[in-house]
Amino acid sequence: MNRRDRRLAHATSQSTPQRAGVPDIARDYHQAVEHLKNGRLAESEVAHRRVLTRLPTHAPSLHHMGLIAYKRQETHDAVEYIRQSVAHQPNYHEAWLNLAIILGEMRRSHEAIAACRECLALQPRNAEVHTVLGNLLTLVENEPEAITTYIKALELKPDQPAVLVKLGNLMLKSGQPEAAAARCRQALQLDPGFEEARVLDRRISAMTRPVASVAAEIEAESKSSDELAKRLDELALFLRQDRRYDEAIELCRRAVASKPDNADYHFNLALALEARGHLEEALTSYQAGLVIDPDRADAYTAVGGVLRALKMEAGAVQALEHAIKLDPTSAQAHYNLAITHKMCERYEEADLAFQKCLECAPEAFVNRFEYLNLLHFQCDWFGVDEEGRYCLENFRTKPMHIAPFPLISLWSTREDQLKVARNYIKPIAAPPDQRFKTYQNSLGVGRRIRLGFLSCDFFEHATAMLFAEVLEKLDHARFEIFGYCFSPEDGSAMRQRLLKAFEHVRKIGEMTSRDAAAQINADGIDILVDLKGFTKDARPEIFSYRPAPIQVNYLGYPGTMGADFIDYILADAVVAPMEHQPDYSEKIVHLPNTYQPNDRQRVISQEPVTRADCGLPEDAFVFCSFNNSYKLNPTMFDVWMHVLKQVPGSVLWLLVPNQTCANNLRREAASRGVDPGRLVFANRASIPKHLARQRLADLFLDALPCNAHTTTSDALWVGLPVLTCLGETFSGRVAGSLLSAMGLPELITTDLDAYTDLAIELARDKGKLDRIRRKLVSMRDTAPLFDSTRYARNLEASFEKMVDIMRSGQAPQAFAVVEPTTAPPPVEAMKPKPQGPRTIYESCPLCEGREISRANEARITNHPAYNSMLPPMQKWCRCASCAHVFTEGYLTPEGREIVFPAAKTEQKVGKDAENQRKVSAKIVARIARHVPSGDWLDVGFGNASLLFTAAEWGFSPAGIDASEESVAKLKKFGYDAHCDLESFAAEDRFSVVSMVDVLDRTPFPATTLGIVNRMMKRGGALFISSLNMDSIVWRALDATGTNPYWAEIERYHHFTRARLVQLLQSQGFKFVEYDIGERHRSSMDLIALKI
Repeated sequence: MNRRDRRLAHATSQSTPQRAGVPDIARDYHQAVEHLKNGRLAESEVAHRRVLTRLPTHAPSLHHMGLIAYKRQETHDAVEYIRQSVAHQPNYHEAWLNLAIILGEMRRSHEAIAACRECLALQPRNAEVHTVLGNLLTLVENEPEAITTYIKALELKPDQPAVLVKLGNLMLKSGQPEAAAARCRQALQLDPGFEEARVLDRRISAMTRPVASVAAEIEAESKSSDELAKRLDELALFLRQDRRYDEAIELCRRAVASKPDNADYHFNLALALEARGHLEEALTSYQAGLVIDPDRADAYTAVGGVLRALKMEAGAVQALEHAIKLDPTSAQAHYNLAITHKMCERYEEADLAFQKCLECAPEAFVNRFEYLNLLHFQCDWFGVDEEGRYCLENFRTKPMHIAPFPLISLWSTREDQLKVARNYIKPIAAPPDQRFKTYQNSLGVGRRIRLGFLSCDFFEHATAMLFAEVLEKLDHARFEIFGYCFSPEDGSAMRQRLLKAFEHVRKIGEMTSRDAAAQINADGIDILVDLKGFTKDARPEIFSYRPAPIQVNYLGYPGTMGADFIDYILADAVVAPMEHQPDYSEKIVHLPNTYQPNDRQRVISQEPVTRADCGLPEDAFVFCSFNNSYKLNPTMFDVWMHVLKQVPGSVLWLLVPNQTCANNLRREAASRGVDPGRLVFANRASIPKHLARQRLADLFLDALPCNAHTTTSDALWVGLPVLTCLGETFSGRVAGSLLSAMGLPELITTDLDAYTDLAIELARDKGKLDRIRRKLVSMRDTAPLFDSTRYARNLEASFEKMVDIMRSGQAPQAFAVVEPTTAPPPVEAMKPKPQGPRTIYESCPLCEGREISRANEARITNHPAYNSMLPPMQKWCRCASCAHVFTEGYLTPEGREIVFPAAKTEQKVGKDAENQRKVSAKIVARIARHVPSGDWLDVGFGNASLLFTAAEWGFSPAGIDASEESVAKLKKFGYDAHCDLESFAAEDRFSVVSMVDVLDRTPFPATTLGIVNRMMKRGGALFISSLNMDSIVWRALDATGTNPYWAEIERYHHFTRARLVQLLQSQGFKFVEYDIGERHRSSMDLIALKI
């Protein structure tokens, strides 16, 4: 018999602990016990029923009836019988222990622990009870208490190898390898052949030695392929649990190779591949295992999860339904099916699947919270308040791992939200030893702060609609901006707008979290910003590898992430006052006015729309709430229905996801004595049309505990007043923040009674509401809420402060950004002012340094392109910070048209093609040593000889040139050609970019190189030909006063080799080759590769 059966048999061998009363009952009871001991369940049941007919409270018979039901796998009946047993005889410790064991096997862990504690109170010195409790505590991941409990079990009975191994495994998991090793040695001394102890020994070895050497020992010690595969698989499981996925995958492959006909090894390989993010390979391994063992419900459940992750929802549903067919009691299969249906907006099917899931595992709170979220989404509120309270009460008293997002729309506290975030992030975070610890953040001369923004919402999404304009207005002279994108390619104008605003876009959708983190670290990001948090498709695991020295939670998720690897949360004094700091794992940073950015380019449809078009009564007062349906709840609906009753004829205009939701709300209105016809439901519409129709409403009623966020800004943008109530958590204070930044504090209330009274007052006092609306409309263009330029400057200040704190060697600390007494003028007002045909530099165009001295000047009146609109002398400046030399100003577009009205003869396409071909061939040959093929872009292609020659080598040419005539002619040759570099839509396209006499003629070289970097493939070659101020030729020309290059109107910069290499490195290039150029007397040619 196994240990469990021995324990249950022991329970049947005891004499009755309760007086039977008469001899017949005693005889029947002892017969029942004998039948049960010998496995005659039917006979035992008949005898026990005779006892219970005459004595229904007989605890031992009720206990044994529970054991019979358990042996028949009727676990729910078993629990009910044994509960009756202990109810009639509370000191029946054997029944308590068996109840704990059965509940534990049913995964009703918290009930099991409670039952086991009852037994322990009766038998405090029973080592076996301590062991069972330790097992249960391990199941619920209460590792510290489990360790203490196992230690107590060993104090009472030291010779327990199995308990020593369990304790050792927990110690190893909790970072105590030496203590684990000591327990392992004890176990092996007691039982040298104990395989579980040997497994632990190998795990400890894998923590302290190379895995390859441990695997070699396993191969040497294993006597058969079965033994080898088993041991490799066991070690792989440990490595997977330790998130050492690559090593786990290798061992799993070897286990499969050793025993290819064992389905479990294929499934375990699939689990490791899935954890590493190799979903297609994982699917293949699952399928290979199912060929061997086609009746594995758990494997089909896993396949469903992988298919859903691959966006193959139809296949996921098919796999999950098959899993349920194989095992109708699989709560995990029902849960995954429910989530899949919900993702596909099949809400009724999701509801049914959730109900089945909860029937199978009623105490699985992950499932209950998700189901609660679905009910809120559907506004199906029957019993949701009670269920919400029950779930939160259990969450507060029991350890559980649930998704944080559903809690923001429940009546949870800030403390709840911190706890759920910490519990959620712990098992998905990378172990500390896998985190990056070195960063390329020692900013050198001219080095900009590198900002990385990570999101899958770079398309038509609420976050993008808020952030787009601020992103565009960030100062590229001070910040180098990277976008880490795993968004869908929706082809929208918003997506193109966002991608254009980044200097560098990295598409990480196909990368594993570890690989994405490595990319970010390689990019030398100084500040990495998470725009997702815990919202849909978020990837906080990337941040857990700590790829950047400063990591920030911003905008996407309205609350703390509970992670030790997120340093700051961007907030404001309303959403997260400094006194709330104890409830945030991040340090709070206050932006002035509001944390939320806004886009002034929101388009409002100009198509006429009337109340009749929207089904609204013409003369009624129209309340509206365009919150997502999951933010609505019975408490707020009580308030809204009371308001409707107090304002005769008024209606409430709502936006709901489907007809089921609308019908549920109509039913709720009727139950509160309100005509359902007073609810009006808006159809889905494009964003411009939705914004336009909001003007038809009179007052927007906000929700609690989770406010309208982007939706509040939308309403205020179109001039619709929003009434809110300030909540406790970040998500419940957002509308208050936005109204404060709009200058409308009179619309912020602090309790629902005041909210109700003000809603009624504003509906009755048209004059007061009209004054508020006029104030809103008049302030829209000047209030901080919609001043994206002002916001961008404040956001930049917050980032610079974070970097200053880091450079000073301090740990992250809370702070508030303080605006200048006078708000900064718009960016447009800060730009250099044109003076005639030129724009004067107000600072160094490379490093923004403002300490500038005169370097030289030269007469330009003899230049062939000189125009009397220009001054006769060209002045050159030197930056004291980075030593760069540049002209006093650069030509405006209009100035270039005047000075250079047409292409020079030698720059016309095809001019002198034969002689130029030989010169160009040398350049192409040098490039081909680094990059032998691909698309080649020549910027400022002139006569196009370099492109023609590159084509002979097999490259695919494209060109950029300011001359429309040249562009048109190059197109006739069948080549891709454009006039404007910045508008060239070619992200990650080019293997080679050449810039001959271009970089020193562009006003802002760093910006130009940033654009070029974005257009190039990783590892692509950049060829630059420019003048070299540091050559002996330049110095000789200067010494004799015959240097012609100071008088060239078309050049704005003179570089040294060192300064140009430094500039290339700051823009993401690695310098690889230098040569003397042939175009000018002091030319230099450089080749650099995109990092």
